[in-house]
Amino acid sequence: FSDIRGFTTVSESGSPEDIVGMLNEYFTRMVDVVFAHKGTLDKFVGDMVMALFGAPVDDPHHAEHAVDAALAMVRELKGLNEKWAAEGRPTLDIGIGISTGETMMGNFGSVKRLEYTAIGRDVNLAARLCAAADGDQVLISQDTYDLVAPLVVADELPPLKLKGIPGEVRCWNVRGLK
Repeated sequence: FSDIRGFTTVSESGSPEDIVGMLNEYFTRMVDVVFAHKGTLDKFVGDMVMALFGAPVDDPHHAEHAVDAALAMVRELKGLNEKWAAEGRPTLDIGIGISTGETMMGNFGSVKRLEYTAIGRDVNLAARLCAAADGDQVLISQDTYDLVAPLVVADELPPLKLKGIPGEVRCWNVRGLK
């Protein structure tokens, strides 16, 4: 999950047309990054992007690709922010959360509208890590860290208490690739 920080405030600072244009430009860039790293766009939820790695097509390097994509999203947004600042437009920050594990994949919804998506504990954990992330911060679960540890520079954070997730959660702040 990737979510814009403070978007409500930003959205009140410009015309609806400017904000829609800015959001669409942001989404276009972020989706390009997800696709370039072998991810699948699941959905947009407001200003949040949900992407899947390793589904619907199996990818043995899904965790690596997800973390690479997250870091690339942060870099891509920095470039967009430079452009927007030069144009006198507001800039954005994003927080990103990644978790690895078993999920249920399929078409969920009603008989009138089904949507292919993932559900399960690790989907919820990724969303909660995203919510806990500061601007330009990539938080990953312990299971994700276990798969990418040799490839990343990351700091373990104090265990987090996250809404809807029992117990304390070990997570890592990814600062870059080795």
